[in-house]
Amino acid sequence: MRTRLVRETLDLLELESFPKTSGSRGIHVLVPIQRRHTFADVREFAGIVAGALARAHSGLVTTEWAKQKRRGVLVDANQNGPGKTNASVYSVRPRAGAPVSTPLRWEEVVSGLDPSGFTMDAVLDRVARDGDLYAGVLGGKQSLVKALRALR
Repeated sequence: MRTRLVRETLDLLELESFPKTSGSRGIHVLVPIQRRHTFADVREFAGIVAGALARAHSGLVTTEWAKQKRRGVLVDANQNGPGKTNASVYSVRPRAGAPVSTPLRWEEVVSGLDPSGFTMDAVLDRVARDGDLYAGVLGGKQSLVKALRALR
């Protein structure tokens, strides 16, 4: 799955990341960082990573927002912008079957992953069995300094 290209890049930058379903068709990847980083730092970081992935994997990954111009899967660094929304983890989405935005293990991010299978009952069972797979997001305190230096 192309989302794993994001993980590989973040791993190279020595940044821990956490995938989740959007509750729709997409996958969101969160990188917990220290609060000292500015909005501009985060936006620059996301833009550089997205652009690098699109250049390195042309046809597989794109940063083109317009659907008619896209070739590949959108890595949307613009989600790090004012007024942008994000489906909160464990939120029920207003879609048929009421899918839930669900934390995943990276090994679950594979071709054929069906986010619609993460219903309220399925997610409650997952949490009871596995605990909160997103606990590390709130506790993470990673720095972007080294990664930004390497990317610039």
